[in-house]
Amino acid sequence: MWQAIVTVCFIEAMTKCVVLESQQWFETERSCKSRALEMAGDVHKYMKSHKPVRYKCRKLGGGMLTQ
Repeated sequence: MWQAIVTVCFIEAMTKCVVLESQQWFETERSCKSRALEMAGDVHKYMKSHKPVRYKCRKLGGGMLTQ
């Protein structure tokens, strides 16, 4: 299973960042990447003062829901 993670930073102070984690899990890294990019594209709709700066797809171990 994979979890999509997107880091977004405050535009006026790029050192003030927040990590967004998807609330769903993905069977493949490819589907995780697709969701992470979708999340990054939606940041401006919900957090107008923030900008996405990176994404990551984290592989979860068996039985894990998050790390």
